[in-house]
Amino acid sequence: MSREKLLTDNQKRQLREKYEESRRYYEKLVDETLYTLNTVIEQKGLKVHSISPRATKVKTFESFCDKINRKRIREDHFEKIDDIAGVRVICLYRSDLDVIGKLIKESFKIIREDTSRTRTDAPFGYASDHYIVALSDKCKGSRYDDIKHLPCEIQIRTILMDAWASVSHHLDYKQEIDIPAKLRRDFSALAGLFYVADTHFHLFREGVEKARSRLMRSAETGVFNLDQKTNLDSITAYAKWKFPERTALQPFGVSPSEMVKRIVQDGYENLRQLDMTIGPAVEFLRDLEKRIWGAKKMLWNSLVAVDVCLDIVDEAHFEKYNSEQAGEEVAKCIEEIRRKMKEAKDI
Repeated sequence: MSREKLLTDNQKRQLREKYEESRRYYEKLVDETLYTLNTVIEQKGLKVHSISPRATKVKTFESFCDKINRKRIREDHFEKIDDIAGVRVICLYRSDLDVIGKLIKESFKIIREDTSRTRTDAPFGYASDHYIVALSDKCKGSRYDDIKHLPCEIQIRTILMDAWASVSHHLDYKQEIDIPAKLRRDFSALAGLFYVADTHFHLFREGVEKARSRLMRSAETGVFNLDQKTNLDSITAYAKWKFPERTALQPFGVSPSEMVKRIVQDGYENLRQLDMTIGPAVEFLRDLEKRIWGAKKMLWNSLVAVDVCLDIVDEAHFEKYNSEQAGEEVAKCIEEIRRKMKEAKDI
């Protein structure tokens, strides 16, 4: 038996008129919400995959009407449907969900929240965190008068949650009852695999952070093990140990990952080999910096300092990777430093 039609053609026409009148306010609300989220997440120093509107910045009128029918909403449609405006934060790790949730609670007025997504008894699949919010009472003035009463949905997902949501959405499964009974077990198992993968990403991140922390502590204390394989983490700690005064300076040139690749390809498979090679050039680094830049203070950060020392002592390294980018004048400065270093050795 088909459901009763909730909206007459006349009611639908009136709703559309109100929807079109309100649309620009909801779009403005999305912009303000995105601005606040970007600001507080950046201030926290938290890395996220993306902060953006949902697939449609404002729920389409067709989707709006579909929800009215699905929820059997007979009146006060704009008050009872509170996700017309919506934004989505896609983060990297499950532990970020709670951090971002806390930032949302501090920055917005919370109307409603649903954070059951990370529990194994989540009601359907592997769902996001959902917050229905309004702008904070701190948002005062004419800029906010026409939107401060409107609700906005903020969804928070990990990358894997977003992948799961995208797949299940394209299968048109909106709720568990939509899935054929014989497929529900497989559907639940897949959701569980995504949950387990997210958990292991979190554990892997913790392991990486602990290992990096140990390396950095050894670099700071001056007791550093040079008998380590050359990789991104070990060479970052080595550079801090070798050039402690340069750690916070601005980077120049290629990415740290590309630098590690070059160093390993040149045969410096462990840090002791690298340290023995660049050792003679370290004391000439400031001289080179002054010749090139005329700088009264250091410019290269610790990682770049390692690469520049290699340029000084290993002519093949410089010719292969940096000579073209450096230019003729820089090449002349490096050659002068090489002569100066040779003279000091001969004395």
